[in-house]
Amino acid sequence: MQNSVPKHYLWAVGEGIKASKPGDLISGRYLVKRDRLLVDTQPEQLPELPEDIPSAIAPYLRLFAYQLHVPQVYGLISSATSKLPGDIWLLENGPILKVTESLMPELADSWKGAAAMRQLNWLWQIAQLWQPCIAQGVASTMLTPELLRVEGQLVRFLELQPDRKPPSLSQLGKLWQQWLEDAHPTIANFLRQLCQQMVAGQVRNGEQLMGQLDKALAKCGRSYDRTVEIATGTDVGRARAHNEDACYPPSGTVFAGLPGSEACAIVCDGIGGQDGGEVASEEAIAVLCDKLQQMPLHQANWDPKSLTSKLERAACAANDKIADRNDTEHRQGRQRMGTTLVMALAHIHELYVAHVGDSRAYWITRTGCYQVTLDDDVACREVRLGYSLYRDALEQVAAGALIQALGITSSNTLHPTVQRFPVDEDCVLLLCSDGLSDKDRVEECWETEILPILDGSIDVAKARDRLIEIANTRNGHDNVTVALIHCQAHLKENGNTLTELSVAPLDVPIELIADSEDMPTDLTDSTSLGDGNSQLKTQLVQQPDQGKSPFFLLIKIVFLLGLGGVFAYFFIPPVGRAIDTAGASIFGKQGLINARSKPEQKVESVPSPVKSLEKGSFIEIKSSGAGELGKEGDSLDLRATMGDLTVKGTVPVGSILQVTKTEGSWLELKVCSIPEIVVSTSPKPKSNKDFSTVSKPVLNPSPAVVTPSPSPTVNSTVGVEIAKLQAGEIGWIQEQDAISKIVSNPNLNLTQQGKCVVASDSNPNAN
Repeated sequence: MQNSVPKHYLWAVGEGIKASKPGDLISGRYLVKRDRLLVDTQPEQLPELPEDIPSAIAPYLRLFAYQLHVPQVYGLISSATSKLPGDIWLLENGPILKVTESLMPELADSWKGAAAMRQLNWLWQIAQLWQPCIAQGVASTMLTPELLRVEGQLVRFLELQPDRKPPSLSQLGKLWQQWLEDAHPTIANFLRQLCQQMVAGQVRNGEQLMGQLDKALAKCGRSYDRTVEIATGTDVGRARAHNEDACYPPSGTVFAGLPGSEACAIVCDGIGGQDGGEVASEEAIAVLCDKLQQMPLHQANWDPKSLTSKLERAACAANDKIADRNDTEHRQGRQRMGTTLVMALAHIHELYVAHVGDSRAYWITRTGCYQVTLDDDVACREVRLGYSLYRDALEQVAAGALIQALGITSSNTLHPTVQRFPVDEDCVLLLCSDGLSDKDRVEECWETEILPILDGSIDVAKARDRLIEIANTRNGHDNVTVALIHCQAHLKENGNTLTELSVAPLDVPIELIADSEDMPTDLTDSTSLGDGNSQLKTQLVQQPDQGKSPFFLLIKIVFLLGLGGVFAYFFIPPVGRAIDTAGASIFGKQGLINARSKPEQKVESVPSPVKSLEKGSFIEIKSSGAGELGKEGDSLDLRATMGDLTVKGTVPVGSILQVTKTEGSWLELKVCSIPEIVVSTSPKPKSNKDFSTVSKPVLNPSPAVVTPSPSPTVNSTVGVEIAKLQAGEIGWIQEQDAISKIVSNPNLNLTQQGKCVVASDSNPNAN
């Protein structure tokens, strides 16, 4: 009888495989197809499993959460059973093309001719894997081109290569430099500069590297038109009396629109019986929807770190809501209600997936179906801790028992996962409860039931209904809930004319710059204007061994001597007295002694520079140099609305403002008071012009002669008067633009603070 189980292709590592040749049948089960590519002819049988996990295999297990990229250990062929000169370890879920029974192409071979966003996406995935692989001692894998394979937009490792010594990002930058010649023209300059930063040691960790690539992906993503379709459905199933599952949008809904807060789907599978599970799942969705509506998902606020954190906190808020209800109702042990969670959000050019429990998310593209979430159960925990192979862990009695779910305990012990995926091609994200995912039903049916969505031969509503039917007929033991998110991404008509990207400057801590000997590069900003939209470009200028030249060594020596002198003066009394004596003969004794003997003397306090601003804080606009209050060059430009390029009005130096709202990287500021010398009682001129290409107004232009600014970043605004905002008015500004011109002023007197309080309680336009 022919075996109905699909062929299971495996990649072999270990000394034993070197003695095998194509056509050999190892241990009467594993057929060698070519080189180290094998087929398991008895996949319905468990493979041989090891008693102990060797150190060379442990990284595969500890990187189990990265199964999208890292192959997993299938089993062992020991030398005792195979009669070969060494053991063979079998890897599954590797980059193997089943149709041709060959390996997927190398990234380096697929690089040439790939779209700009695809190339950035590949590099972003490598950057995401850098730190986990460093921690497991296998980062050398990413420096070995033949181990880097691609399947569509996905980077796959053929196997893991142990580090002889920890590699550096400088080495990775040198590898990427080999691909510069074939980089897409849009990103060629960006990649060249990024590689220079990496080689110079300015990019110090994977997080910094991801940050640089994130900015480029966001800009490149603007050249795509994106739409989202969502269909959800839930069913009680064939064996249950009531439905503990819940979904959002409500069951039977079909949504079509653009990425944003509405382009979201949630699946929850309740735990706790009839009187608990369904309540918990509905409670979770209510809290999550409320939190989602509070998230500012404006394109101007795109901040992946912030959004990831907010999604984690939203899951924790849902957890606490259910846990508090459990405590109020005195539920203990198995009586406590809870729910799983899998949630997807389409935002700008990315998909975000939040997860707790064993409901799953699958990512379907034209090249494959990939499980992107890892079940929070005992079996997966055993693998991630490096204790056992997955197939071995599944044999445990409590393998499927959940180790976390929403509502069971406090959020202090909850660890929701949030992943994000840059999208550069059409794809479908399937969210489902275990009523569908059990017994590998998704892996069995995705090609016939979900893949046709991408070809347009079936819509998401029909596919949803079909999946629920499959769950009921082939599983049928549980409630079933399904959400399908169809994301479409197509280059705009002018998408191939995207302005050439440039690398963003790095925020390097000053203490790292001071003691770094391997940073021979300098960042210099230059700005270019094009087609009405100015785009910042940063040029990397190579400096020949600045840090090691005699001049710079002399500066360092002088600096250290000066620092030592200051320390000795204040903390070594004899040295301090000697300096006082010498100074008295030059400057007069009284002044220097007073400086040391009267520390209690009152000195006018100087507000400290601001690093970030919180809602409710008071701030004061500072001047960049000496000058009168109201100096135009140091005024603060406020926008009418968040993300708007139109200047509503300006606020002069010396003005007091209050932060009334924070939305991502934008601040809403209310004017509390402005210096009296600039207060005008004349009517404010209207300002409805678009100043998107203007950085600052020209200072005091002469009515007779207009002199063009030498800087390309400033345009003349002769003939256009920008209004000065009055006390009580409100405007928006990006936080980084505000910080450069303000100082925190927590010591504002009560009268000044009261002006804001009064203004906020009365007419907002009152003076």
